[in-house]
Amino acid sequence: MYLYLVRHGETEWNEKGLWQGITDVPLNEKGIEQAKKLAKRLKRVDAVYSSPLSRSVMTAREIAKRFQLEVKVEEGLRECEIRLWNGLTVEEAMRKFPYEFTEWNKNPHFETKGLESTASVQKRMVDTVLKIVANERLNGSEHVVIVSHAISLRAFICWVLGLPLHLRYNFKLDNASLSVVEFESRPKLLSLNDTCHLED
Repeated sequence: MYLYLVRHGETEWNEKGLWQGITDVPLNEKGIEQAKKLAKRLKRVDAVYSSPLSRSVMTAREIAKRFQLEVKVEEGLRECEIRLWNGLTVEEAMRKFPYEFTEWNKNPHFETKGLESTASVQKRMVDTVLKIVANERLNGSEHVVIVSHAISLRAFICWVLGLPLHLRYNFKLDNASLSVVEFESRPKLLSLNDTCHLED
């Protein structure tokens, strides 16, 4: 089975460099176009799953529409809860919450009010994806799209690669990027942050 891991298209907050977390910010016009280009890139899709947040669902719908499928929403694919610094830039978050920001980035188990630990994000992402894989194997699916978010997808990819979570910033996941995981006896990352479909 092949898992196509998709980060949602661009939002206004992405454009401004603001943390979003589980704030429900929809795609902007550029993000919608990115989702359409990504949909055209894919040759075969048997199922489409999405985080419940609108920017993810909107991206997933463009893909599902191309293959005449319904989007299956999974709560476990949502983004990390970072309410503490939602709507702030990285620099503003570091300045206003220096202790929390530093601890959250270096300690995967650090959490506080309004801030979910990255270890928690990774566990629910892995649990959710394993459930999806099991369900779709029963359906005979071979090509499954999962639309989610930067922090959540990075955490899952760290699990695939056996990397500690503090190394999640050692790779990028752009808006509307495509990463592919082959999921057989053990998952293998085949490609990462592919955005060639967005080039004119």
